[in-house]
Amino acid sequence: MSRLTDAIRARFGEDIFRRMAIAAVLSALLVGAVGIADPFYAPPEPQPVDADAPPEQVALDALHATGTNDYRMDWITPCDDENVTRRDGGCVFLRYTVERSEREYAVANGEGYFGVGPDVYADEVSATFTDFPENPDRSQSRALNLWADADRLDRSDLAASLASDAVETTVSASNGTIRLRTDNDTVASRLLGSSANASAPPDSFDATVTVAVDAESGWLRSITIRSTNGNETDWQRYRYDRWTDVTVERPAGTSRPILGWLFDAINREYRP
Repeated sequence: MSRLTDAIRARFGEDIFRRMAIAAVLSALLVGAVGIADPFYAPPEPQPVDADAPPEQVALDALHATGTNDYRMDWITPCDDENVTRRDGGCVFLRYTVERSEREYAVANGEGYFGVGPDVYADEVSATFTDFPENPDRSQSRALNLWADADRLDRSDLAASLASDAVETTVSASNGTIRLRTDNDTVASRLLGSSANASAPPDSFDATVTVAVDAESGWLRSITIRSTNGNETDWQRYRYDRWTDVTVERPAGTSRPILGWLFDAINREYRP
């Protein structure tokens, strides 16, 4: 390569060589910007759920479908506050809007939600954090690989756990809803985040995990974890809706960092 560059310098001069190098970089950025840097890669096609399959398979497929479809998810926790978004007897801690077809997502983490922290917008190579409530007009953008964090749950891992012979799972179908349920404390502990490695929850910990799926459409409705630990009780619910019908937009007044375009140009992006 050094012989080639030396030959170009000798043939055209240093100034022309520098311009050619700049043009090559700009061309690479342009290729990344228009999304053709990798002609062999495309986002995964949305995968519908076959609602006519056996109920257990429908429920497991519904968990997997979160990896290829657009949806909205509310993380709901117990809360007595009245000045925040309430749902299912609790408060919406965070609201995720995931548009996998465009590889974008947004996290609403304040202004009507129980969570405390910046709102987040992210695509496959960059993220924008908007401070709330200290300074709602201030936002920061930086290039980093955040698309893998589109949602705090790994539903594929949960589906694999529920289908495992090591985890006893019951399935029922009634009133238009399919339910998968397990009393496995390790699975529940991992979903609650109450055990660092989810291998040994305390002896006093007792919990259930219920996955609810719409029997007609096959879409995931919710994942609910209920637990007791001594005299303490707790629950969390992840409520899913707006399947294939969400739009995520970059916050007004922000733009994609230059390094984000460079990451696209050199194909440094998350591969689902």
